Amino acid sequence: MNVVIPWSSRRFQYTSKHQARPARGTLEIGGRRVAIGGDAGDAWGVLDVGRGRWPYRTRWNWGGGAGRSACGRHVVGLQVGGKWTEGTGFTENGVIVDGRVTKLGDELAWDYSWERPMQPWRLRDPGGRLDLVLEPRFDRHSKVEALVLGTEVHQVFGRWSGRVVDDAGREIALEGIQGFAEESRSRW
Repeated sequence: MNVVIPWSSRRFQYTSKHQARPARGTLEIGGRRVAIGGDAGDAWGVLDVGRGRWPYRTRWNWGGGAGRSACGRHVVGLQVGGKWTEGTGFTENGVIVDGRVTKLGDELAWDYSWERPMQPWRLRDPGGRLDLVLEPRFDRHSKVEALVLGTEVHQVFGRWSGRVVDDAGREIALEGIQGFAEESRSRW
């Protein structure tokens, strides 16, 4: 999913999000090797690349995930975002089913609590093509405050469940797909 978000003639952001990338390799910790992907089972990666000139104060949501559909027949990737694209007419939202991207052009409804990030995060597409809940199991909270710069992020990791609808009109159930969601509040 590649988009350019035009805030003004001087402020923009190009972002390229690659979800559901098959991953394979080994992890070595203290002499112990762990296989990832391949014969060890499914493993998925994500790549996030962006360049631009941001407004001084910025808030955004971002989320993603990958795994097999509830029936096991489809590989599904999730790419969802919000707040930072509002009012531009563009979004970074999409669903990948078996390598094919279905673009979701509407802003998604994000329902969660900043004060209680370990509670479920719900996302809905107003067009009915996505209805998901993320059950968090870990919150990576960070906060940095400097004189004029600062950032605070709740990035939760957990499992997505719900349903998505692809361009072919297939409704695909998801149950327990690994993923994440975040809210970032920044001054830069």
